[in-house]
Amino acid sequence: MINRIPSLLTEAFSDFDFLKFAGFSLYILFLYLISRKNCPPAYIFSIVEDSYNNRKSVYGTDDQKKNWIQKLFDKFNFFSKQELALIEDVRQHKKELHQVTYFDMLTNLPNRTKLHDDFNRKTRRHSEEERTIEMSIFVLDIDRFRTINELYGRDAGDQVLIKVTQRLRNLVGEASIIARESEDEIFILIEDIDDRKTAETAKDIVDLFLKPFKINDYTFYVTASIGISRYPETAQDIDALLQQAEIAMYKVKRTGKNNYHVFMIDDAAAIERKRRIEFGLKEALIQNELYLLYQPKVKMITGEIYGVEALLRWEHPILGLVSPVEFIPIAEESGIINEIGYWVIHEAVRQTKEWHKENKFLSVAVNVSALQFEDPYFVKRIQNVLELYELDEHYLIVEITESVMQNVDYANKIIKELHDIGVSVAIDDFGTGYSSLSVLNNMFIDTVKIDKSFIDHVISKPNTASLVKTIIQMSKSMNFKTVAEGIESIEQSLFLKENNCEFGQGYYFSKPIKPEEVVKIMTDKKP
Repeated sequence: MINRIPSLLTEAFSDFDFLKFAGFSLYILFLYLISRKNCPPAYIFSIVEDSYNNRKSVYGTDDQKKNWIQKLFDKFNFFSKQELALIEDVRQHKKELHQVTYFDMLTNLPNRTKLHDDFNRKTRRHSEEERTIEMSIFVLDIDRFRTINELYGRDAGDQVLIKVTQRLRNLVGEASIIARESEDEIFILIEDIDDRKTAETAKDIVDLFLKPFKINDYTFYVTASIGISRYPETAQDIDALLQQAEIAMYKVKRTGKNNYHVFMIDDAAAIERKRRIEFGLKEALIQNELYLLYQPKVKMITGEIYGVEALLRWEHPILGLVSPVEFIPIAEESGIINEIGYWVIHEAVRQTKEWHKENKFLSVAVNVSALQFEDPYFVKRIQNVLELYELDEHYLIVEITESVMQNVDYANKIIKELHDIGVSVAIDDFGTGYSSLSVLNNMFIDTVKIDKSFIDHVISKPNTASLVKTIIQMSKSMNFKTVAEGIESIEQSLFLKENNCEFGQGYYFSKPIKPEEVVKIMTDKKP
């Protein structure tokens, strides 16, 4: 048989074309390699590792399965050193790009993009499994975090933030997703959690901040405001859920911070109303929706009307009459307050000049926001309006709130400039803000207006009555005029007269009225 091998090979080559034979041989080799790959023996010789290896160690992990081809390439040096260096550089850049795209660089927490992906992956899995699971989204904002950065530096702020995330991780566990969005805002996604557990977790997070954070030689006491939304109760989309949680968080901010609030449908209605007001204010001036009413101010002894206070009103085409208590803060937030404030001054001065033409020489008081008061052209613009309508400067009174007095030096500078052009200044709502006797002693104001909250109780509360008497006496001793606001009864009026309050205003004398009604009641007197 052995002697016949040469003749058999000769016969084989005579029966088959050489290329067909080679192709058949490669096919057999391919089948062999596939079998080795799919069903490897317990111990195999690795051409990559140059050794016998246990089957489990070679094929036991996903990473090893993915990298065996790469190891083979590296073994036989299919690429030059330069090419290998370039490939490694590309790999490293892809890794860095992934890190930057999906993770926060300071804390290594997932960012908002990664949170989106993780949420969508979870909801897809639940859908495929045909089951509904509850989730809660927490938006946590560290209160006054910017103050730490400003006073102690960003390094201290970063360390506080890292310690906050560590405490949160210990509380909610590894299964929950903690993500960082901005400087002081953190997202938490917790799966398979009901309403009761959500509230308990929120309270636990608030309590986490009871213990101070020690950074180097400093001790930081911080709090957190937390807003929460619920999947699938309030929304099914991650963007909507985050927006709802942020709305809830800002509600906590507005009501004292250091607490939590779960988003409700009423919150959505409130935010929609706020948006209508904000966007509507931009059109209100153009569409003549704003207007002024005037509340008469009287001399307490005679009841004679000597002036008015201009009060802003807004008739929204959809919302109807919107209170200034509601829209003025929104105007300040949106940056349109200066435009509105100067419109008020223009209209009040124009109307006062019209009264003067009728020989009704009334003064007019206009309220000025702290933001408008800080305008570097504030005094010049007032002077321009007075010159435009040719109104004597002494008939205009600028009313400022006590918050302006936080910066006494700047406030006095502006007040002096107003005095230089003949305009007087009053402090509105006295007693509700930052005033103190020492501050008033250093201010160049002309009039103190006692807030309505005090006048309401001068008859029913002896302590309040004593306080109002003191304010009146103090004003007289410091040569300030005194105006009592919100007088609504004859008893209040008599009390103020007995205690030598010079001027007053309120519904007892007149509610805010239209310009044409002012002239009609100027001769009316109340005892």
